[in-house]
Amino acid sequence: MREQIYYFGEGADRQLGLNFEMAGKSFCDETYRIGRPCSKVSCIEYIVKGRGTIRIDSNEFYPAAGDTYFLHQGKDHYYFSDRDDPWVKIWVNFNGELLTELVRSYKLEGCYHIPDFYSMHYLQQIIRNARTNDNNSVLNCTLAVHELLFKISEHLHTPDIHSDAMRMRKYLDGRVSENVSLSELAQVIGKSESQAIRLFKHQYGITPYNYHLQLKMEFAKKLLRSTSMTIREIAAYLSFADEFYFSNLFKQKTGIAPYYFRNTGL
Repeated sequence: MREQIYYFGEGADRQLGLNFEMAGKSFCDETYRIGRPCSKVSCIEYIVKGRGTIRIDSNEFYPAAGDTYFLHQGKDHYYFSDRDDPWVKIWVNFNGELLTELVRSYKLEGCYHIPDFYSMHYLQQIIRNARTNDNNSVLNCTLAVHELLFKISEHLHTPDIHSDAMRMRKYLDGRVSENVSLSELAQVIGKSESQAIRLFKHQYGITPYNYHLQLKMEFAKKLLRSTSMTIREIAAYLSFADEFYFSNLFKQKTGIAPYYFRNTGL
């Protein structure tokens, strides 16, 4: 079990109505169990990989890869990772009066498990700001949370509008090792390329290209950590032009070259 955790400075955030405690990424194992009776914080978490169980407000849910869950402040939180297929997840812990108002305004009371909802884009924004932790960090995080809660509400209350975006996402999810053109993706939903981009970005806050690239980078990390494949072989497997292009792109997206990523075990 290991975690990458980033803490926020204190004080300046309270005037915005949201208090950010910490954010990070967890690589869980069979020992991972969290219990917070009458929790003082809310947490939003996106499951990158694996399965697990959450218990809240006398309900039990089983979030798996591709799902988001939202545990509210003031509730009893209890959750744990599956023994055989543990979670890898990205998350933020926060609270505040503004959060209570946003939950009420967007009708998210009792909303805990949001299947097939891609929140990683927003949580990554929050983590980047936590790492920077400058004068604008909390404001940027507050805006990201506001947009995320709006998107969750939209996802839950108007699900039919997003069927095309979900179909495109599932198509990309199943083709991590391939290159998928925009025209190919547009054919999946029978719409124009510009409509495909607009629908996907409206639902997930990111373009199809960047979403697919994120999938490739996450899978590259897995291959670097758990296989002996060379960087050239990984680049070829993920359909990059060559190992140099892949290495430069990997470093641009993660801040570290593939070789050093493998050796440092991040």
